[in-house]
Amino acid sequence: MSKKIFALLSLLVVASLLLAACGGPDENETPEPVATEAPEETEEPEETEAPEEPSVRYCEDGLEGETITYYSQAGVTGPLSTILGTGFIGALNDSIAEINAAGGICGATVELVLNDTQYDAEQEVAIYQQVREDDPPPFSIATYSSTASVVLSPFVNEDKIVNFAAGLNAKAAYVPRNGYTVGIAPIYSDQFAGFLTFLSNNWDDVKPEVAGDDIVVGVIGWDHPFGEGATTTEALAVADSLGITVLPLEKHPLTADADMVVPLQSLAQQGANVIYYQGLGPWTAAVIGTLHGMEMWDTMVVGGVNWAFNTDVLAQLGESAPAMIGFYGVFPWLWWNDTDAPGIQQALAAFEAGGYAETDKAISYLMSYAGVYAWADIVEHTINMVGFENLTGETFMAAFQDLGLVSALGIYNMDVRGENRAPNMAQIRQVQFVDGEIQFVVIQDFTELPDTRPPEE
Repeated sequence: MSKKIFALLSLLVVASLLLAACGGPDENETPEPVATEAPEETEEPEETEAPEEPSVRYCEDGLEGETITYYSQAGVTGPLSTILGTGFIGALNDSIAEINAAGGICGATVELVLNDTQYDAEQEVAIYQQVREDDPPPFSIATYSSTASVVLSPFVNEDKIVNFAAGLNAKAAYVPRNGYTVGIAPIYSDQFAGFLTFLSNNWDDVKPEVAGDDIVVGVIGWDHPFGEGATTTEALAVADSLGITVLPLEKHPLTADADMVVPLQSLAQQGANVIYYQGLGPWTAAVIGTLHGMEMWDTMVVGGVNWAFNTDVLAQLGESAPAMIGFYGVFPWLWWNDTDAPGIQQALAAFEAGGYAETDKAISYLMSYAGVYAWADIVEHTINMVGFENLTGETFMAAFQDLGLVSALGIYNMDVRGENRAPNMAQIRQVQFVDGEIQFVVIQDFTELPDTRPPEE
């Protein structure tokens, strides 16, 4: 064996002896644990927040706890307050109480805000300017006079607040077009033109024995925008087309002792065989009484605007109430004697439950009672369209127009289809003695009236 191989073997032996001396791994010995990094602690999951309340709520969400305000302003006191009487106040309270008892509007409670303006123009504006600063501002108001319609028209158009107007002034409703004054009955010029059309179609049946073939109409009205509302340029054009002569308007002051003798004599001397009264209340009674006193009643066809044909006239005449028999009126709604109509049945029940005086069973109660229900229908439609939080005058009008023709319990309609801002359907009724009592009897059922809206300026 060479020396090199021997040396290599010697080294291997020494290495093995060293390994044996150090000791190899013991199978029975527990191995030392291997150090590892601790697992990262996982964060606890964050608690899920409750979903936020919807920012816009619809009827299906329920509006319990919310309040929706019905705004109205009228002459509750003052020299002209007896015209409307107190029946409308009871009607507003009754209808709102019924709506709230039935769950309100989508769960929200209806609240009445009624302000007294004494039918004074300055107060109408002052009250309006006061309430429009409310938070939230009103989206609608109800007013009861031509004065309010005229003076508030520019304000409601600018502020986009719907005015449900009992003062049916043509310019307030239609100048400019697409405005926010909405008449609850036909404008006065439409009514007058409709009455002229009725006369033209039925003259042989209704004319007095002493009257000839020609129809000559004398109009008496208040010295006031209301009193001038019938004889507009557009209504007189209808008269011309029918071959009817309309004499110049006779006006009288708004005083309790207004003299009707002079204007009636003047019209009779000019050949009038028709008297049309553009007024209401005690002055209608004065016209009727004066015609009887002058022994002219049987020589004339006598009629008037919707507000002139009312039970308050009978009350003013008192024991002389039969003097009104024969009086004609333009009549844009159902009446208390239409007892087959569900809306009239509902109003009768509310009126009787309220224990009101019989003299309050008049236009103002029916108009206001039914009108609140129509308003509530529009409010609900608005909420379903845009949500409660977006209820404004502008969205209210949009929803109103989406409905177009809105029924007030079937007692009357409101019409905002297209550029319409008042209905144009009406009956002609006459005061008659029926079954031992004075009744308002339908002579001509609901008929479309001539369209006499003024041109847009």
